[in-house]
Amino acid sequence: MRKNKKNKKNETANPFNPDYFSYKDDYPIDEVWNTNNVLAQLIVPRLLAFKELDKHGCPPDFDDMRKWNNTIQKMADAFELMKYVHTLSEEEEKTVTKGLNLFCKYYRNLWD
Repeated sequence: MRKNKKNKKNETANPFNPDYFSYKDDYPIDEVWNTNNVLAQLIVPRLLAFKELDKHGCPPDFDDMRKWNNTIQKMADAFELMKYVHTLSEEEEKTVTKGLNLFCKYYRNLWD
């Protein structure tokens, strides 16, 4: 946890106190305003790396690793479209909706 740089109070200050952190000073405001885009930029390379990983299994919904990897790719495609602020076409919106739904459904399965 990051402490407020301006808060030089007692080191044992309560981290649940809103004055303990300075979110305003910790992140560039454009990253805060566009949190969805920033998170998408972080998620895409990790999903792609996970897809390429020699995994030890897949969720029970899948009967082979190829189908699981295709699902991971659909998630990555959705976040790829969300990495930057822009207007999406109808087809892109469908891709994003499908990928985000899969991400929500399989979020707990993104580990090995």
